[in-house]
Amino acid sequence: MKNIEKQSPAFHQKTAATGIKEQFAKPKLLVLVVLYKKMISESPTIKTLLLQHRDLFEIELVIWDNSPAKCPEVQINELEKDFGQFQYRWTAENTWLSKLYNQVLSAHTYDYVLLLDQDTNIPPYYFDKLNEALFKFPKVALFLPLVLHQKKVVSPGSWVYFKGKHWKKIKTGIIPAKNVLAITSGMVISAKMFGVHKMKFDERLSLYGIDTGFMLNFSKFEKQLCVLPIKFAHDTVLWSNPSADVMLGRFRNLKSAWPKILSDRPVARVLVYFYSMAVSFKMALKYQDTRFLK
Repeated sequence: MKNIEKQSPAFHQKTAATGIKEQFAKPKLLVLVVLYKKMISESPTIKTLLLQHRDLFEIELVIWDNSPAKCPEVQINELEKDFGQFQYRWTAENTWLSKLYNQVLSAHTYDYVLLLDQDTNIPPYYFDKLNEALFKFPKVALFLPLVLHQKKVVSPGSWVYFKGKHWKKIKTGIIPAKNVLAITSGMVISAKMFGVHKMKFDERLSLYGIDTGFMLNFSKFEKQLCVLPIKFAHDTVLWSNPSADVMLGRFRNLKSAWPKILSDRPVARVLVYFYSMAVSFKMALKYQDTRFLK
């Protein structure tokens, strides 16, 4: 059992693989699932991950648990039985997503990494379609599913001037990477992005904006990406009409992320400043709460 604590040697620096090893070899897929205030047995992501045809890949599963309390040992042991390569790490201080992504990605050897949150319903045929796409497009470095919230495609989307915009029409297959946004949950990224291109997730960002920053940076290195004809059902606080207290914390996190994401785009940074002011007034009116103006 590899139950990783904070200083575990298993998390020392390693050199990542940079592509499929052989034409017909199984790709090494690192699967990273992040938990927060939810046990392994409660996660839709892990439940649906167990239903995949995992023999199509050489899989290593890493569970990073940011919950205040550690998951029961019996659940960790049960999950270990299903995966030959498995690691569990618990950090009660709620490590920033950007930092934990970088730690895991720099510490493992893999061909591709699949990033997942705890609330994603993965369709049963996903690994079959993913495996097919990886071998069909071996030079493509990023594969994205279609992510739906209440039948509306929320990822991928388009970057327009200084903010994201939902697609009016679904696009699948190989598309230009420029001005495409996507949420991190469901992303499959080639190891060459972190090995050859030396990319990292922006550690100035704790939660929101991590995916936007990654996508804008990705397009500086790669001209294309692949959108898989696969639909993920997904939910998030920002789309679920939360309470004022919950929304306030999330909105402040998002608002603070915009200047960091746009630090190299001065015009867009000015535009987003005025946009954020408008959204602040909108939220204050919606919730009848002046805290959104501060």
